[in-house]
Amino acid sequence: MMKRLFVMALLQTGLAAACYAQSDEYLQKKNVPDTILQPRNLVLAGTFNAQKALLQLFPGKYYHLSKEKYRNELINWECKTCKPKSYPDVNGDGDAVFPYSEGVATRLINEMDFKDATGLQYKVISFNHSVFDEEGLQTSRFTGGLLGLAKFVLTDGGWKLRMFQPAIKAYGAFSNCPAPKPLLIGNDQYAFMIRHSNGPGGGPFDGALFLVAGINGGYQQVMAAYGTERTAVGAEEGLSSWTSEYTVPAGDKKYFRDIVITLKGTATAKDTEGLPEEVKSLLKGKNKIRFTAVERYVYMGSKGYQLQLPVKATLLN
Repeated sequence: MMKRLFVMALLQTGLAAACYAQSDEYLQKKNVPDTILQPRNLVLAGTFNAQKALLQLFPGKYYHLSKEKYRNELINWECKTCKPKSYPDVNGDGDAVFPYSEGVATRLINEMDFKDATGLQYKVISFNHSVFDEEGLQTSRFTGGLLGLAKFVLTDGGWKLRMFQPAIKAYGAFSNCPAPKPLLIGNDQYAFMIRHSNGPGGGPFDGALFLVAGINGGYQQVMAAYGTERTAVGAEEGLSSWTSEYTVPAGDKKYFRDIVITLKGTATAKDTEGLPEEVKSLLKGKNKIRFTAVERYVYMGSKGYQLQLPVKATLLN
């Protein structure tokens, strides 16, 4: 009953227009073999189609529930012979045990194009796993969407699967992972930045940046930068808020170049949670300041990217 009330509230605001299967059309799922989570040979002939590629990777029950500007294509499946494994959820509310015992809904997030110095063409697709829901919903507020990545290279025979990571970590909210953005961090070396944000209803929402890169034939998270964003909350006074931008400065490193994150915003003495210590020092004796803070992350091998201290913080007029 409570779920139905929640669905109706979403429909009244138009937010669930494409995420809802009519009550008399409950969605189904298909049992698939455990080989879908194992390395495999896959070549796709013809023009690359990301949604069809995803269906080859996860050959479950496909549904197209999109309506107007709301997109909702999903593949529902379960794997009765798979051995579930725990994957961290950056929200900290417990790990995602994947494949989910209730079944899985897999959705395409985005498609990214690359070309290296030799002219080889690549496609990388990202996809989101959430718990199977017979109405096609994603409603868990403090649960991220479990991210997966697949990389294809164009060969004479077609698009050949080069790298496949069915699941990495869970990011975002409402079981929905934000779209990864490609970032050039070395010579023909692309990684994928995820801008994560979550918080209580009405905010403020706290943001973090996570970087996923290819290592040893698979994808894994190599950087976690917390406190990179704090959203403003309407007319409420006394709260700090800031935004962030990231860059990869030119340098002599061939791979895993330094990443610089610049914070810019307003800090108040009343609300210092999540601020770098160097910004808190600028607040001494003041009620409110405008600031910038520059954070540099350096790759440290098995430790991944690490924040270099001290952070460079300055006052703005």
